[in-house]
Amino acid sequence: MKEERSAPSGGVNSLNNLRQSIGRLDEELLKIFAERRKLSLAVAANKLTTNKKVRDQAQEKNLLTNLTAKGQHLGIDPSVTLSLFHNIIEDSVRSQYDYILENTSSDSLEPLTLAVLGEPDSYSHIAAQQHFATKKRRFESEYCPSFLSIFKAIESGRVDLGIVPIENTTAGNITEVYDLLLEYKLNIVGEEKLKVKHCLVATQGATIDDIKDVYSHPQAIAQCKSFFNEHPNINSHFRSSTSSALKLVAEYQNPSIAAIASEQAAENSGLEVLSYGINNYQENYTRFLLVAKKTIEVPSTIPAKTTLTLQTPQKPGALLDCLQVFKSHSINMTKLESRPIPTKPWQELFYIDFEGNASDLIIEKALVELKQIASEVTLLGSYPMHDILATKLDHHALSNQFNRL
Repeated sequence: MKEERSAPSGGVNSLNNLRQSIGRLDEELLKIFAERRKLSLAVAANKLTTNKKVRDQAQEKNLLTNLTAKGQHLGIDPSVTLSLFHNIIEDSVRSQYDYILENTSSDSLEPLTLAVLGEPDSYSHIAAQQHFATKKRRFESEYCPSFLSIFKAIESGRVDLGIVPIENTTAGNITEVYDLLLEYKLNIVGEEKLKVKHCLVATQGATIDDIKDVYSHPQAIAQCKSFFNEHPNINSHFRSSTSSALKLVAEYQNPSIAAIASEQAAENSGLEVLSYGINNYQENYTRFLLVAKKTIEVPSTIPAKTTLTLQTPQKPGALLDCLQVFKSHSINMTKLESRPIPTKPWQELFYIDFEGNASDLIIEKALVELKQIASEVTLLGSYPMHDILATKLDHHALSNQFNRL
């Protein structure tokens, strides 16, 4: 007779003990990360006094090469080590940027008022929280029903600054914001990029088969076009923000209506997520601008981006002549957008983003030259560059480093 094996005793308790051990290690990792961030800020203080640039990519490359090789020796795949430390380095760089900005600015660290589209947990609000995550200065939100009301709140002085979306990797440019920048002549003082993951949100117990109408901001609906193509029986309707669409669904409690919004907003609304990630592309990002009446000064140790508008003479090759200025000065232009000029039929105004600080000598020379060619040039602001590109490794050097361990 075959002997039956009994299940190991204490299996559940053993699993719980293992989870508790992992939990304790996770807490230790958080404490170590917090300690590392403190040391990173001490490095920022040193760089501030010595006027050194925040990023030293040669040092980063050596660090990553060494850590990745040691990780391989411990059985950790290089991609895992790189992913972990790219995030840690990005946080470190952002923290150092903010430290230097706060310690070179004459502004106080009192909480500021920030105009935000929609209501709590709108994408604009989430982007604002992300932007201020590494800053000492806090913000108090003033929620606005439209982009126009945000610009009016800034112009009147009721708020210190506002945050507005300017472009999305799927749906393209938000032309209304470009036009408001031209009309109100405010200053761009920062940018933030948010990865957007749209969810279909409805009342508790509803199913996708129940849904007849979906409400959201026009940009969110445009970013989920494939979902509507797959569900031709569902109608889309525009609202002023994703958060106002959620509010409508929560108020009506009708299982036939739904909203498109963030997962965070859905969780805090008491509604149910019927489908996650319904946007056309999973790599879906929205770029936001921070706008204020006052300009800011970006220290030379921090990479900056500049935005300007220009009008060209009405002659062949006028725009090409202007763009040639950027090429001749080796200035990397990251954005070119045209908008009609309402007071000048059939004429275009061009918005240009480029890498560099308007106070840099090379940029100053380029702007002088540009003003001699263009009929009008207006600077909208220089501000800290958001993108912190991950340092790439030489895999041949990495292999040699691993062999030496």
